[in-house]
Amino acid sequence: MILESLLAYVHISAILLVVVFLTSKTALMRPDLLEGRKSVAERLWRLDLWLWGSFVAVLGTGLARMVWGVKGFGWYAHNPLLWIKVSLFGLMALMSIPSSLALQRWRRNPPLENAIRTQRRWLMWQAHVMVVIPLFGVLLAYGF
Repeated sequence: MILESLLAYVHISAILLVVVFLTSKTALMRPDLLEGRKSVAERLWRLDLWLWGSFVAVLGTGLARMVWGVKGFGWYAHNPLLWIKVSLFGLMALMSIPSSLALQRWRRNPPLENAIRTQRRWLMWQAHVMVVIPLFGVLLAYGF
């Protein structure tokens, strides 16, 4: 049981990393903070790298729970709730791509206010998708 608890702990910690880095990016993605400030664009780019790293950590720890967890790979692999959760997580990752590409451009050329607002909107939609994922995680954890 200690292994299951540790696997859950590292998975939840990785999820919290996604929350922290997505929230940080969203907080800094404002025209009044970003326009004309290369240092803020650089900080956003670094946060984006950490966000992608935390996506990888969530995926890796989730796979570890499937393989070494008490319920086992077979139970998880046949549960549609897992695939809903994975699909929503994949959607979040896909929604991160426009922001990452914009940040790459912004490292060279300062963004316009409209571009900043557009990327902030993407981040907010991403955060809204993220809020739904724990519902499926809880249902999955309690055997539905």
